Amino acid sequence: MTPIRRRLSSSLALVASALFAGCYVNVVPLASGDDAGVTDAPVTVDGNTGDAPSPDAAPSPDAPVVDGGPSPAGAGSVDLLVVIDNSNSMAHGQEYLNNYFSNVVSSLFSRYGVRDVHLGVVSTDLGTPGTAIPSCANTDGGDLGVLNPRARGMATRTRPLVDVSGGLFCTPDITDAPFMTLRNTDDAMLVVNAPLCQAPLGLGGCGLEQQLEAVYRALITQSQSGGRNVGFLRPDATLAVLVLTDEEDGSVRDCRYHDGVGACADAADVYEPAATRWASADLNLRFYLGAAGGPQDPTWPLERYVDPARPTRGLLGLKPGHPERIVFGAITGVPLAVPQRADGRTDWDALLGTASSGRPDDFNARDGARAYTNSSDRSGPTSMRPSDPDPMCATRTLPACRLRGSAPTLSCGVSDQPYAWRARRIAEVARRFDESALCGGAPCRNGMVASICETGDATPFSAFADMIGRRVTR
Repeated sequence: MTPIRRRLSSSLALVASALFAGCYVNVVPLASGDDAGVTDAPVTVDGNTGDAPSPDAAPSPDAPVVDGGPSPAGAGSVDLLVVIDNSNSMAHGQEYLNNYFSNVVSSLFSRYGVRDVHLGVVSTDLGTPGTAIPSCANTDGGDLGVLNPRARGMATRTRPLVDVSGGLFCTPDITDAPFMTLRNTDDAMLVVNAPLCQAPLGLGGCGLEQQLEAVYRALITQSQSGGRNVGFLRPDATLAVLVLTDEEDGSVRDCRYHDGVGACADAADVYEPAATRWASADLNLRFYLGAAGGPQDPTWPLERYVDPARPTRGLLGLKPGHPERIVFGAITGVPLAVPQRADGRTDWDALLGTASSGRPDDFNARDGARAYTNSSDRSGPTSMRPSDPDPMCATRTLPACRLRGSAPTLSCGVSDQPYAWRARRIAEVARRFDESALCGGAPCRNGMVASICETGDATPFSAFADMIGRRVTR
């Protein structure tokens, strides 16, 4: 364990001892003055500022999805975005990342001959527009999807963070930069330790996380001309996204960021405790109890992020004609043993529930009642089923997993037994990259999930590196 890792582990352990019970505590909203002095810069979205909704525009015609073949000669580069949940329940998850993440970059260099890696970090904190909520320090936009929120975020940098300045490799040109560039000619210790100069985001971030929208804001909104992440994405690089979170995606429809496809019904009042149109009075449970795609679902449709029918939309639009060059992985709220088929691949129907006949990409039509459940888990029952309540804890649904080896408990507190809530939306995005017919009418096999409750196993990070490496070296 390197000195930096020892400092991180000790600091995270101290923070973990003071955690709330769960990611979010439901309380009355703060007065507007409680967030005084924190402001957001306007963000350009589809040619409009973030202060006004984008107009609904007719979608442009989409070209057929094709696998464009091998990467061009010399295209041995990877743009790697790591999305880190920095809410209060993530002490174990963040330590897991800090212990093993360097395996990804090291593997890309040593096993796959990758030339260089652009490595960027964003948080899941995008605020709670219109309502002041404890833990959401910058209400309107959180960290805005800006790379390196430790140094550049509107929310993360306002909180006490683990000090990395004493590390040999954490020089200002790394700690203050939007992203870092690591090369296969760099010293091996730099490759191992440099990511730890930006990745420790600490705890205390907004407990109403927007994981998928953080990807969108980072790679699309903030990467447009004039955005704060310009220069991170390269046209000839393989794009890889790794999401680390223990909760479901709560990417709320904020019509200021509408992509122009279809109508937009704003859902920002989901953050208002007094709002009555949502599925629960508990703000956190509003993201779990409403039927997917129904009137009580406040989130963006998943097609905003990856739409098999529109290859120019969302993430697919970042690599026109080359969906094979986008890799998506998530270490998140899924079972410790992800269901597998006989061929060893993820059994997505067993995990998420069977798809509707003839509509494999219709997430809202999946039969969630047939999704994974395990009532005899040694540490307590687990489930991936929608709205599956925890009979012992009125403030949550059943966890998707509990920390491996943890003792059964009647406590709802994450500090008594770390657990992760089911992340069905995030898993569905991974499924689309894995098995939707995106690459010349065939699956790309570019998506994976692993359990965040397994914190002592480097295998998910190695598997993610292998998935990237296969695409870079084609």
